[in-house]
Amino acid sequence: MNIKMNLNRPQVIKVIILIFNVFWLAFTSANVQAAGILQDNFNSYSDGSVMGQGSWQNYYNGDNWIVQGTQIFEGTKALYSNSVADNVIYKTGTLTSDGKQAVYIKTKGRSGWHSDSGFGFRLSKGYPGIIFIGVDFKKDGDVRYYNGSTAYNNFATYNDDEWTLLEIEWRSSDNTARYRVNSGIWTNWYTFAGASSFNGFDHVGLDFYLPGVSGGVYVDYITP
Repeated sequence: MNIKMNLNRPQVIKVIILIFNVFWLAFTSANVQAAGILQDNFNSYSDGSVMGQGSWQNYYNGDNWIVQGTQIFEGTKALYSNSVADNVIYKTGTLTSDGKQAVYIKTKGRSGWHSDSGFGFRLSKGYPGIIFIGVDFKKDGDVRYYNGSTAYNNFATYNDDEWTLLEIEWRSSDNTARYRVNSGIWTNWYTFAGASSFNGFDHVGLDFYLPGVSGGVYVDYITP
């Protein structure tokens, strides 16, 4: 059976525009940039302590986080810490209930770390906050996330003296998060600390803890 459509020129143009709009909506919906808490590449900072620059705040020994330009992932500057004391800083951003946050990490000489040493990347409501996502890079090469109750679970590994990309996504539909490194396979969605009271994260924290006698960690390009 043949079906003929008798369309005049204006009607044909309207059909073409409609089809274009449908495809454009589908394309843009699939390529919307996820919201994030903040973005920082440190490139405008001066060498030396990060305290007093870019709204970074001290939680514990913050002066031990140093702006430097020797080891960088992109641009001209990155942060570094190699102090033998715990070093914790944080920065406030936009309250985000559904979003993504990424960061580049490079450990250096982790064999000199204490056996329980690690670098922690934290997203939270307030700081340190009881509602938070925590991811640790451990001395043994494991990457682990906090399971929201009592323990950390390993989900990936990383190499010393190489830049490693960590990505975290979270959603408010069921108050869960997922993780991956170096653009690999995402984990499943897991709960996080304080999830039952969650309405968004607005802080990013960096914590180099129990560092040991040598070795350090670089941080660069925190971005949604």
